[in-house]
Amino acid sequence: MPAKLATTENLRRAMVEQKQLRDISEMKAKFDHLTTNACVIDQPTLDSLGVVLGQPLDIDDSGSFWGSDTRFFQPWVPDELLDEAASNRAPWSWKDKIRETWYKQPESKYGELKAQWFNGCLEDLYEMDKDLWEPWVVDSYTIREHSGLDLPLCRFRIFDPATDDFVEREYSPEAVYFPVDRTKPHVACFAIDSNHPPGDKVLRSDLHYAIQLVRFRLEKGQHTGHHTKPGLIYTIERDQWARITQVYFDTNAHKLVLRQSRQLDLRGPTPPPDAFLLLRWMTSRPAGDTEYVDEEEPPKEEVARDEPSSAAPKLLLGCA
Repeated sequence: MPAKLATTENLRRAMVEQKQLRDISEMKAKFDHLTTNACVIDQPTLDSLGVVLGQPLDIDDSGSFWGSDTRFFQPWVPDELLDEAASNRAPWSWKDKIRETWYKQPESKYGELKAQWFNGCLEDLYEMDKDLWEPWVVDSYTIREHSGLDLPLCRFRIFDPATDDFVEREYSPEAVYFPVDRTKPHVACFAIDSNHPPGDKVLRSDLHYAIQLVRFRLEKGQHTGHHTKPGLIYTIERDQWARITQVYFDTNAHKLVLRQSRQLDLRGPTPPPDAFLLLRWMTSRPAGDTEYVDEEEPPKEEVARDEPSSAAPKLLLGCA
């Protein structure tokens, strides 16, 4: 691309990114002022925030097209390596809810105990390709101080109809994953939510962290050449279920898009098939076309034909 046209296009891309940052910052301000502490976000609230639910995220590859270009993350670890990583864990490391009642652990901590099994397996799997992800398995404060990504620990009280009383609920980040290849705009996080599974609704934590992941990439301004900056959230719901949420900002619609998977079933005294499926997705490679494509300068004879000397010059802009 010629230098003059490249400069114009780079300026346009920077302006698009700044508009996205303003939109997502306004969305974050509205989210912070929600008057309810409900653990799930209803459709009217999503609409008011400018959030849309995209097509369900197909994590089972049940369609005829794998579609890594629209998922932006591509699982690649073979099943036998997942089995090997799991076999290195002690049988008692899979913390089942019923078993944990023996240790008098509060229910809000069940998810943290279950997460230990995944973190142990991931340590082995990441050793296979150290050039893929840089994991931060630390607390939210350390993540914020060292990377600038703010994924806060949130605690609140909600009314539980089952007990006819108010109960404590919380959600927090367990880990964050940045690509070792700094040119990639992808980012992922592993979260734990002590709330009951919401069925087909959106957990407050998923929306909160989705906003923060997108806002983080836009604030940094390190990937202006990418029209899409995708994020992925792996959430353990209580300790019995999990869900994967893809997030990105749609430039044309000016909306935050969430694509959620089906619920993964983590119940049982031993790791079920969905535990291995979640583990496989947690080792995904960044994928998909996220970068702008530079347009080539048209031949001079075409410019002369389309732009007569008497015509005013046109400003050439690419498409968002």
